[in-house]
Amino acid sequence: MTDTESRFDRDVDRSWSEFRARLADHVASMCDGDGLLLEPLVEEESGPAGPCVQFYAWGAGQVRCEVPSNAHLGGDRRLRPADEALLAELGWREPSRGPEDPEDGGSPAYWMDRPAAWADQLAAVAVTALRRVWGVPHPLFLRTETFGAGRAAAFDLPAPAEETPPPAALPLAVETAGEEHVRELIESTLRERIGDVPLWDEDGDLALRVAGLLVFVGVGPHERTVDVFAPIVHNITGRTRAAEVVADLNRRWPHLKFVLVEDRVAVAAHLPASPFVPAHLLTTLDHVAQFLEGLDEAFGTRLGGELLHETDHDGVPPPPDELPPWTTDSEEDLPPTLLALRDLHLDGRAEVETRTVARMAGDEPDQLLRFLRMSVDAQVCWQAEAMGRAAAGDGAGIARAEAKAQEWELTCRSLTAAMRLLVPPAGTATTRVRRPRPSPPEQIELFENPDEPTLFDELSD
Repeated sequence: MTDTESRFDRDVDRSWSEFRARLADHVASMCDGDGLLLEPLVEEESGPAGPCVQFYAWGAGQVRCEVPSNAHLGGDRRLRPADEALLAELGWREPSRGPEDPEDGGSPAYWMDRPAAWADQLAAVAVTALRRVWGVPHPLFLRTETFGAGRAAAFDLPAPAEETPPPAALPLAVETAGEEHVRELIESTLRERIGDVPLWDEDGDLALRVAGLLVFVGVGPHERTVDVFAPIVHNITGRTRAAEVVADLNRRWPHLKFVLVEDRVAVAAHLPASPFVPAHLLTTLDHVAQFLEGLDEAFGTRLGGELLHETDHDGVPPPPDELPPWTTDSEEDLPPTLLALRDLHLDGRAEVETRTVARMAGDEPDQLLRFLRMSVDAQVCWQAEAMGRAAAGDGAGIARAEAKAQEWELTCRSLTAAMRLLVPPAGTATTRVRRPRPSPPEQIELFENPDEPTLFDELSD
């Protein structure tokens, strides 16, 4: 991919991100009876309804979002099985009835009901449907229509942005000369990605807003690292369960570091400050943004806490010493028992009895948790070391660092298995009895009017 193509893709993604934020604000402001229709700006024969995504506010702060089913689409735009699977994965429920069947609490279209407070999630899944199901290349290729009670303002699309000359290309790597030089490089790199860069706060961080959460970018102690830090969950009550989830996150997101600090979980990354590689910072922020944009309130519940929204910070970033800097030399200070366990995984060996691991920790869950946190830090440290060696073109150093990271990853797995042996997750009894869910309250049909059929019903006549 050329630099021009890459820049174009980033501009498109940025436009969709801005559109999603505006859409979320509009949906959150909708009152009972307000509606919004989004459809591709094309002329085509697509059946009685055609491709679209639509919203309708009803009841006490509820919003319904619908995507037409094949009953309303012509043959050229019918949903493929992959499209239907994607809608289900995003949370849309399948049509509960046909267009001519008696009304029920659902819809003849794909539908989901959410509180208006969940407008961010509704906007996110709507944008995904517009891009991946209906193939809309850019928000400018949309037609919008607001209708209903008329209390919500019209939802207008932004005008095309004026073309600006591209900024100078970022350097591949820069040898830095002190903390101020590192900060200047961070600013110029972020300006390339987001345009206007926020001011440095009193703690020496740049606070970026991503998916309703704060991401802090700053310079580590002694100008050795560029630190990216985002608190994501707070008020955690079950540390053992949270530690298991954190360990799993570190396996699934190897380029990020997830840590449990007291009653909070944060995601972080530590990059070498010298040489400073702009592409590494941008890639790391992309990884963080990709993770944060996929979070919802259920994630906080899974960790036994609450999602830490931007407004929960009260404008004060977390203390800078919550995440002490880690280096490859830190292994010398680790407990001998943990180092002995690590040595059982040399050369990629993974066959270690779970009971043996538990005994090495004295069959103490707290000791296992302590060892697990140290192992996660060591694994991430060696992964960062491998990235630094790659930037320096040190092939032998890369291989050594990756081998060490693998040893600690296997150690994390053994410790997690031992923790589950000593503290089984709640609800692991041999026999489970599934309690029936209470029937949901009767919900009004989307676009329901005592005198008129719904939009999708009237199209089937």
